[in-house]
Amino acid sequence: MPATPPTPPAPTVAASAGKVLHSRAYNGLIQACDKYVPPKMRPLWMHPAGPKTIFFWAPIVKWSLVIAGLSDLTRPADKISPNGCLALGATNLIWTRYSLVIIPKNYSLFAVNLFVSLTQLFQLGRYYNYQWEQSKLEKNGEQCPAIEASL
Repeated sequence: MPATPPTPPAPTVAASAGKVLHSRAYNGLIQACDKYVPPKMRPLWMHPAGPKTIFFWAPIVKWSLVIAGLSDLTRPADKISPNGCLALGATNLIWTRYSLVIIPKNYSLFAVNLFVSLTQLFQLGRYYNYQWEQSKLEKNGEQCPAIEASL
């Protein structure tokens, strides 16, 4: 009978905890903040997708894409990249679905991906509406309105 190798002991901390300087600094910061979290906020703090994890911070940072998409609403429609809008809108729709399938369900990731998709698909609609209007003007033989160069 071959001898089976002994099973290693179960790790007491996360596999990545303390391996590099930024992990030690982050873990130290979280431990320092632990004692100041009020009891009513403790369930959110300890949640598997709470502020102690990347599941919380990644969607927070991703809101910058929503802000960028909203600021692009002032951009002239002829300057919009349809391929970029379609790619960003479609991939975020996929990630919207994914955020509800993973465990733990990540509703903040769901919300940010949904808003990124909506802003990009709205931009795509603006682009195609502009193209349609321009084709109507060309069919009627009208002069296309001059578009001011935006710097």
